[in-house]
Amino acid sequence: MSEARFAEALSRLDENKQLRLPLKRGDILGRLALRFLWRRGIKWQVESNLAIRDALGTVREIAHEQRSALAGVSAAVTEIGDAGAASRDGLRAEIEDLRRNDQNMMAGLNQRLYAAIGSVRSEIGDLRLQVADKQEHAGQVEARLGAIESDLAALVATARESALRHARLDSFLDAARTDPAKAESLPGRPDFLELSVAALLDGPADLARARRAEYLPVVRDARGQDAGAAVFDVAPGRGEWLEVLRGEGIPFVAASTNPVVVDHCAELGLTVRPEPALDALAASPRRSLAAVTAFRYAERQAPEDLARFVEAAALALRPGGVLLVETPLVGADFHVDPFAIRPVHPTFARYLAESAGFAKVEIREVPATARAGAEHFCLIAWT
Repeated sequence: MSEARFAEALSRLDENKQLRLPLKRGDILGRLALRFLWRRGIKWQVESNLAIRDALGTVREIAHEQRSALAGVSAAVTEIGDAGAASRDGLRAEIEDLRRNDQNMMAGLNQRLYAAIGSVRSEIGDLRLQVADKQEHAGQVEARLGAIESDLAALVATARESALRHARLDSFLDAARTDPAKAESLPGRPDFLELSVAALLDGPADLARARRAEYLPVVRDARGQDAGAAVFDVAPGRGEWLEVLRGEGIPFVAASTNPVVVDHCAELGLTVRPEPALDALAASPRRSLAAVTAFRYAERQAPEDLARFVEAAALALRPGGVLLVETPLVGADFHVDPFAIRPVHPTFARYLAESAGFAKVEIREVPATARAGAEHFCLIAWT
C-alpha cells in the first residue's frame, strides 16, 4: 500500500472513534434502542478499527523501517559503488604504474642488452684485428725467414768463391816459388782479400746492388737531359754500383790498382781502368762529369788523400753535378774492415766539401733498409 492510502485509513478511523451515528435528535427511544442494539457491534467495530489502526500503524512503521533500510542499502550501494570506483581508479593507477615500471625495466634491459652486444662486437673486431695482425706478422716472419735463407745461401756461395780465390792465390804463390820471374806480376794477398771483405761487409751482390740503386734518383737529377754525362766511381769493388749504372744506361768510368778487382769486373763485362783512382779522377777534364761516387773508400784514405779526392771531384764535376760519398760511422762495420784507416765524421766530411767549393752540402743518414750491419751516412754535395 502507498503512503497516501495509509494516511487516509488512519484519518477515517480517527473520525469514527467518537461513534458519530446518524440518529435524529428527537427520537429518544430509537436512540436508546439503537444504542442498546448496536453497543456490542459498535464495540466490536471500535475494537476492529483500533486493531486495524494499530495494524496499519505497525505496517506504516514497518514500511518506514523498510524505506530506511532501503535508503541504507542504497547508501551502502552508493558507497560500495564509490568504493568500487575508487578501487577501480586505484587499480588503474597501479596497473599504469606497473606498465611504466615494466617499460622502464624493458628500456633498461634493452639498453644493457645493446651495450653488451656492442661490447661483444667490439671484442670480435679486436680479435679479428689481432688475428689479421698475427697473420700479417706471420707473413712478414715467413718473408724474413725466406730472405735470411736466401742471404745465407748467397753467403755460402761467397764463402766458396772466397775459398776458391784463396786457392788460386796459393797456386800463384806456389808458382812464384818455382819461377821468381813471375813473382813480380802476381797480385798480393790484400788484393785477393778485397773482394772477400766486400762480401763480408756488404753481403750478397744482389743485396748490395739494391742498396746502391737507391742513389739513382740523385744521379738522374744531376745528369739532367745530357745523355753523355758520365759517372766516375773511385772504388768499384765487386762492381755492384757499376752494374746498376749499366742497367740504367748511364755511362761510367772506374779505376782501381787491384788486378783482382779489374779481372772480376771484366768477367762481369765491366771496364775498370788499372790505375790509381784518385790520379784518374784528377786527370779527368774539368766540368765534364755528372757525378763522382765512392763506396767503401773514404774510411780507407788518409785525411790528406781524402781532401785531395773531394777537391778533384769539385773540379771534375760540371755545374749541377753531385758528389756521393757513403761511409760507415764507428761500429762493428768499421772495425771488421781490415782496410779501414779511420772513420770519417759527418762534420769533417761537410767541412771538406764546403772548403772545396761545393754550393750545397747535405749529410743524409742511410735508411735502415740500406744499412749493412752498422750505421752509415752519405755526403751529398752539389756544385
